[in-house]
Amino acid sequence: MLKEVNLGGAYVAPIVLYLLLATPIFLVCRWGLARLGVLAFVWHPALFEIALFGVILAALVPLS
Repeated sequence: MLKEVNLGGAYVAPIVLYLLLATPIFLVCRWGLARLGVLAFVWHPALFEIALFGVILAALVPLS
């Protein structure tokens, strides 16, 4: 069962830790996709990036 995490004296939801962990992974993936030119073939890059972040976040949650 997921419980609140004590972060600097404040209790936060576990999703906050997952968001903090997903952010650098997302930035590396985004940099790699931009470098490879994949984002040029995407219809709406902003929507693609949001979906990519959601996929990374959803993949991290069951790993706990």
